Amino acid sequence: MIELRYNTQQIIPIGVLQTKKIKLNDPNSPVVGALLSWYYWRYIRKANGTVLDIVSRTWADIPSCAGCYTLTLLATDTNMLGPLVVYISDAISLESPIYIVARVITQNVFDAKYGSALQQTYVEPFAQKG
Repeated sequence: MIELRYNTQQIIPIGVLQTKKIKLNDPNSPVVGALLSWYYWRYIRKANGTVLDIVSRTWADIPSCAGCYTLTLLATDTNMLGPLVVYISDAISLESPIYIVARVITQNVFDAKYGSALQQTYVEPFAQKG
């Protein structure tokens, strides 16, 4: 599961987007150069059920990785702790929908797990009985 830092802009990987088979023996092909506006359903759903259209978010091809993209989530997208679902689909052109479940966690926990600094803790001295 992808963990996202609370109230922070994040860039997440999306894909692989594949075209629908046109004929029975045609292979699926990765979608290159896609725009979010091509897809009828392109949403995030926050922990409280709020649904946001992500058509205005930054979306870019990952170089040398056909069908793979990056999606930039804004700080306003990650401003609620709990599950965050990314859903991209189009019954006409995509072979299968893209459905990603991420979890927005507190900044403190995220930084402790993924940051370069160690988490600060307070330790009381232990007195030995003589």
